[in-house]
Amino acid sequence: MEVAHYLIKNLGPVKGREKVNKLLQFPFRIEGFDFDAMTDSLDELERHSPQGIGGRDSTIIASMKENNVETLMTHDKAFKRIESIEVVDPVGG
Repeated sequence: MEVAHYLIKNLGPVKGREKVNKLLQFPFRIEGFDFDAMTDSLDELERHSPQGIGGRDSTIIASMKENNVETLMTHDKAFKRIESIEVVDPVGG
């Protein structure tokens, strides 16, 4: 959803959705969002809001921790302020 948000916001609804549809052709797993995921996300929001992390971002961080993921591909600059996450920026910078 984070990638879809970025693509549609920056490319417009039609072209952005076309890119999202291409992305959806790749195999991936969608994590469940239950009460524990919500409280874990709230913990991350509380911990990282001073670095610019918001609700969607905190959910990503909680999911990364749950799945032992340390690298994130994103153009979101806030993630670059979190020392425990290695950020790969697909557009550079």
